[in-house]
Amino acid sequence: MQSEGPNPGTCCRCDLPVRHRALIAIIETGSGPGGSAYACLPCARDYAKTSLAPEWIGETIAHAEAMRIAFDE
Repeated sequence: MQSEGPNPGTCCRCDLPVRHRALIAIIETGSGPGGSAYACLPCARDYAKTSLAPEWIGETIAHAEAMRIAFDE
């Protein structure tokens, strides 16, 4: 995996290292720190089709796509 990219890391759904990820969930806890779940763009698009996806996921995916295009140019 190249560590370059606007949001490199591991996809929380397919567990593969990727250069571009999208936020798909904000994990809230009763006490202690919360967290975030990031997925690669193909997994994020699949997750957006489920009933578990938050309302804002479309905007997040669009932003991640725009960042991917801008970064890869």
